[in-house]
Amino acid sequence: MRSAPGPSAPSPAAALSDFSEDELAAAAAAGDAEAFSVLVAKLSPSLLRYLRRMVDDPQTAEDLAQDTLLDAWRGLPDFAFRSSFKTWMFGIAHRRTVDHWRRRRDIPTAEERFADLTDPHPLPADDVLHTSLVDALRRELTTLPETSRAVWWLREAEGLSLTEISRVLQISVGSVRGHLQRSRRYLATRLAPWRPDATNDEQASTGTTSTGTGPMRGGQR
Repeated sequence: MRSAPGPSAPSPAAALSDFSEDELAAAAAAGDAEAFSVLVAKLSPSLLRYLRRMVDDPQTAEDLAQDTLLDAWRGLPDFAFRSSFKTWMFGIAHRRTVDHWRRRRDIPTAEERFADLTDPHPLPADDVLHTSLVDALRRELTTLPETSRAVWWLREAEGLSLTEISRVLQISVGSVRGHLQRSRRYLATRLAPWRPDATNDEQASTGTTSTGTGPMRGGQR
């Protein structure tokens, strides 16, 4: 009788799935295309999230993501691993994004953009009643200067350290810290009405109350 078949060998992608990002990058740098495919599958979601926050058109974000990954593949042989692959990849994405902005218009300095944000106020009552916190945050992020938005996202959403962010954006750690502090203050003020511990004065300034008789936040009742 024919013996029962043994367990099939794992696919190359499955065998690589437990590798770290930097291990996959090292294998890809040595010419392992399968390792790079696994690396792309791991990092593409975070890359695309970042680019969608940095440009206003979803298709443009996808195009920039593809360009970033292609640049990464081409540049891997010269990647010296002085940073993590993820940090290096976000640096490529940042340069691609800056090129996109420059093709569209001149880029104002951070100081020029922040001049428009020097006296922020909480969002008005209508926004609080009919907008979720996530949607409000997404909208407010678009009002930040591009560098400040990138700093905030890379720190708060992607968990990069200040040193890693300084490498991505090619600015000093002190500049990163300054952008992060100003962005946090601005967003905290604008989104204050959504805070669970918002004071009556804050709520009154937007026309909301903390009693059970008024409409609940986020557009729900």
